Amino acid sequence: MAKVLMTAEEFDSIGERLGRMTAESVAIAREVLVDGVAKVTVAERHGLTKPRVGAIVERVLAAAHDVPRDWVRVEVWLPPELAQQVREMEARARARAKAASDSDLLGR
Repeated sequence: MAKVLMTAEEFDSIGERLGRMTAESVAIAREVLVDGVAKVTVAERHGLTKPRVGAIVERVLAAAHDVPRDWVRVEVWLPPELAQQVREMEARARARAKAASDSDLLGR
C-alpha cells in the first residue's frame, strides 16, 4: 500500500477547488491520496494507465496547494543557494498569481 498523503477531511475540504473534475477522477484521486492505494492498482481497477492516474493525483494536489492550473511542477536537485533562489521565485510568482486572481474577482 502506498503512503497516505492527506486525511479524508483535508481531501473533502478542497472539493470546491477541483473545478470540473469528474466524480470518477475525484474518486481515483481519493483512493491514492487518502486510502493509500498504489497508483498502479488504481489504474488497473479503473482501466487507466499509471501516468493518467498520476496526472489526476497531481491535479488534486495542485488544487490542494492553490497552484494555478497552467503551472508546471519541476523537481530538480540544486545547491542550497540556488534552491533558495527558486523558492523565492516561486513565492513571487505565487503572489503575482494571487493578485491577478483577486483583481479578476473584483472585476478589474
